[in-house]
Amino acid sequence: MQLFLSINTVNQNTMQTNKWSQAATNGVLLALITIIITLILTVFKPGTAINLILWAVKLIASIWLLYYFVKEYAKDKETFSYKEGFVFGIMVSFFSSLVCAAYMFMHYAVIFPESVAEQMETAMQMMQSSNSEMYDAFEKVQGILPQLVFIFSLIYYTIIGVIASSIIANSTKKTDLFTETNV
Repeated sequence: MQLFLSINTVNQNTMQTNKWSQAATNGVLLALITIIITLILTVFKPGTAINLILWAVKLIASIWLLYYFVKEYAKDKETFSYKEGFVFGIMVSFFSSLVCAAYMFMHYAVIFPESVAEQMETAMQMMQSSNSEMYDAFEKVQGILPQLVFIFSLIYYTIIGVIASSIIANSTKKTDLFTETNV
């Protein structure tokens, strides 16, 4: 009996590790959509119409890919509850948010710092004549902008991921008609 319990515990731990590993891998793949669109927008500097189209593509592709990942995770399970789908979706979204936020930090701190400096200078010039207090605030923020972008990106992408996961979990659940589960 002791051997059976220890084997069962090992199997559960392995499944849990696989779940985290799969969520991390899926999160990195999901983050690539945002990273690629951000690079396209920064390098090519398209007009407003193209910006909106690319934003819509990013949103739709990200939600579809998250749906696909949750659906794939549920594929081998006989029953799959709303809670399981929601939790896995949040895990994938959080890893994706972490990768996106880290990229955004690198984007503004290392890869394209000159574009940020140009944008901040333009904003500060506009503020200088109309609101000197806002100009001072922008001047103070300029030094820590990559860190602020990291924090706000992590929060923003995580919130979007939670909302998307709650919607996706409802459409990926599989229940058995003959079992009573209150999920």
